[in-house]
Amino acid sequence: MNKFTSSESVGSGFRGSKALWNSYSVEFFCDLCIKEVEQDHRPGTHFTKVGWDNLVKNFNTATGKEYNKVQLKNRWDTLKSDWKLWRDLVGKETGLVWNAKLKTIDAFEEWWHMKL
Repeated sequence: MNKFTSSESVGSGFRGSKALWNSYSVEFFCDLCIKEVEQDHRPGTHFTKVGWDNLVKNFNTATGKEYNKVQLKNRWDTLKSDWKLWRDLVGKETGLVWNAKLKTIDAFEEWWHMKL
């Protein structure tokens, strides 16, 4: 087993099956997406056909998975939604600290009460 095929990420990837992701797979997918953006395969708000083809091929080759475009697009959409939530939560706030060990935001109780 490698870091992409831990028990958290088991899934055949065939049509109709759910793609399961672990933190390594998500980070690797994000890195691939960045490369496609840098190669101008996302000129607007969507990846081009070439961009998606590259993402599917490169992700599957490196991870040993057999995920299709729909499964990768679902992950992209989920990550985009999470990022928007993060952006809205943190926004232009000052005085916040990211706790890398706990993977949480460290803020005063008053800040949390205001946000909730």
